[in-house]
Amino acid sequence: MTRLLTKDGICAYLGEISAATYDNWHQRGIVPGPVPGTTRYDIRAHDAALDRIAGLDKAAAKPKLSPLEEWEQSHAA
Repeated sequence: MTRLLTKDGICAYLGEISAATYDNWHQRGIVPGPVPGTTRYDIRAHDAALDRIAGLDKAAAKPKLSPLEEWEQSHAA
C-alpha cells in the first residue's frame, strides 16, 4: 500500500467514511488533513493521530508501577 493517499483513498482507509465525515473529523482535530502543500494524506500521520486519541501512543504506553515501585521512586535520593 502507498503511504500517501488521495482523499478518497484515506476515506477508504479509515473505514469507508464519506468525504463529509472526513472534513468533520478534520475540523474537530481528529485527523490531520493533507500533507502541507499537497492534496495527499499520510497514512502514518492518521494512524498516529488515532493512536493518540485511543491512548495507544508510546507516551501513554508507560508501564504501570507497583505500589512498591512507586514508593521506591518517590523516596529515591
